[in-house]
Amino acid sequence: MIMRQRVTLVAALALASVASAAGYYLPGTYPQEFVVAQQLQADVNSLTSAETELPFDYYSLPFCKPAEGARKSLNSINPGTILMGSRIQNSPYNFTMLIDERGKLVCQPDGFYPSLSAEEVDNLNEKIDQQYRIRLILDNLPVTTYDLEENPESVRPGYEVGYQKDGKRYINNHLMFKILVHQTNGQYTKAKENMAEIEAAAIVEGGARRMLKQAKQQGVDDPAGLTSDEFSELDVLDDSNSMYMVVGFEVMACSIKRKAGARVEPLSCVGNEDRVPEPQEVTAESKIVYTYDVYWEESDISWASRWDAYLNMPGGRVHWFSILNSLMVVLVMSSIVAMIMMRTIRRDLQRYEGLLGDAGNDMEESGWKMVSGDVFRPPKNAILLCVQIGSGVQIITSAFATLFFAALGFLSPASRGALLTALLVMYLLLAVAAGFASVWLWGIIHRSYEGWYAVAWRVACYFPGISLLVLSVLNVLIHQTGSSGAIPLGAFFSLVSLWFLISIPLCFSGGMIAAKQPIVTYPTRTNQIPRHIPPPHWASHPYVLFAAAGLLPFGTIFVELYFAMTSIWQGYFYYIFGFCFVVGALTVIITIEVAIVTTYVQLCAEDYQWWWRSFLRGGSLALYMALYAVGFLFNTLHLLSGFLSVLLYLSYMVLILWAVYLAMGTVGFASSFLFTYKIFASVKAD
Repeated sequence: MIMRQRVTLVAALALASVASAAGYYLPGTYPQEFVVAQQLQADVNSLTSAETELPFDYYSLPFCKPAEGARKSLNSINPGTILMGSRIQNSPYNFTMLIDERGKLVCQPDGFYPSLSAEEVDNLNEKIDQQYRIRLILDNLPVTTYDLEENPESVRPGYEVGYQKDGKRYINNHLMFKILVHQTNGQYTKAKENMAEIEAAAIVEGGARRMLKQAKQQGVDDPAGLTSDEFSELDVLDDSNSMYMVVGFEVMACSIKRKAGARVEPLSCVGNEDRVPEPQEVTAESKIVYTYDVYWEESDISWASRWDAYLNMPGGRVHWFSILNSLMVVLVMSSIVAMIMMRTIRRDLQRYEGLLGDAGNDMEESGWKMVSGDVFRPPKNAILLCVQIGSGVQIITSAFATLFFAALGFLSPASRGALLTALLVMYLLLAVAAGFASVWLWGIIHRSYEGWYAVAWRVACYFPGISLLVLSVLNVLIHQTGSSGAIPLGAFFSLVSLWFLISIPLCFSGGMIAAKQPIVTYPTRTNQIPRHIPPPHWASHPYVLFAAAGLLPFGTIFVELYFAMTSIWQGYFYYIFGFCFVVGALTVIITIEVAIVTTYVQLCAEDYQWWWRSFLRGGSLALYMALYAVGFLFNTLHLLSGFLSVLLYLSYMVLILWAVYLAMGTVGFASSFLFTYKIFASVKAD
């Protein structure tokens, strides 16, 4: 018992050191250990291309199926994978642990794919021209053409179906797999009996060894009460039961023409200087022989670090520079807001108090105090404003909740679709916040909660209803192409059911709670006759303030926006959610500060119509993001082919930008409302 407690303590200490290192431990996954000569089977994901953004089922192309038939991987099915079009199935690629093999036939029992039909040739040629990539998976690791031990700057999973040369298309029908394995002693297999020990086992090898080495260098032989002799006697470090974990899955793909039914010659993708193989052209009636080689290599990469190469993002210093730049902007804007709040407004208040104390009252007021009788006048189309504010609250809270858990590491890329699934769940549950915010604001503007149920119903249907309508139209168009990106009818109705059974009732529950709250009392009385608004100076013109309000927030997210969009639209992994969360928080802070400054400028111009304009100024970030999205389409995604592919990009980006507009508009409005309420509450009005 004492020994076990010591091991647990060492594991906990090692985990703290590993958390700050380059290696990642991904919650939600656990190690698989294999003995020598144990059989492993690769899975295959949907085919993808950055030129079309339309995934297709792997077996929609003339590829051989496993002898036992193609089966879906049930443990990978979740709302996220369904919405992304991922369809993971078993494949005919089998491996034997630590046994090198050459010239293995994929197609069984004939050894080749039957004669290609004209339709199959056209389909294959189209996928080659559009640079579709095949994404195999072994032990939950995606295959890649990059050398994982060379620590590449970024890794793109998969390999291309084929290539085009001199007007002819050739298929990559021969694969050279290099599988990296790391030797263990069976500690993970033993730890499965007690799930609480999995995390400890995952770090004992990588963390405890490192900690013990550091302790020895410092002259400490007993870190956490565990001596080096006791450490070497632990069963998890016993060398008598060697097992192996897969820590890397690499491939080199090439085209080699082989005769169907003949003996497989020992030809490979490299090392054929004396005899260059003829590539396999894609032609009608040709019988394609699919083959592969398997090479095993022991690696120093531990299981806890095997995803590091996949999750690398280029420009690490750029992220830090972006955050530092944003911090400087926040400090500058904070200084400006502090000056407005502590000096300008205080000076204005003192001057206005002096005017009120002047018996002659022969001095005329000017500035923001002049609109005290109109500043809380209800805006036009108030119900739409309440609906958009409620939608924005739901979007921004669900987004930050999801980012928070992702930054903590709970949404691992090894759990495919987990991020999108978590976002969907958060959005459904936080419908209660949308209902509360919209009805509460409706009560403030309308001065009663009469008709609150209509507000709750509209906010429950506004953003999700329009989004589902757009997705329905796109889904019909995608279905016509035969793409796996089309949401199955059953899954689509499941989403609609979740909306009706969870989101809408929660939204009404939030509205019901808000309707029982006391209505906030305005600090000033509203005049019966609206005050005339003088022509604004160019610096306080609504268009100028709108354009200026989005610049600083866009400058904050510019760098992260590039990496996020590259990951989304070009198939790279994105796992720097810590940076993303910090940048998002800084963007919200800057939006709040900009909203306060621009609202103050507007009120000083004696313009009391701040309700809608504060919302629009907050959402102006979406305008700059839209311009960036158009530039990204023409510069980075210029190879995007087909009307449907461009339509998909524009439609999805419009939904994302609309969500940003609602979320940041809500931030701008909320900060302006609080600012306006506070400054007029400080005035000794008549």
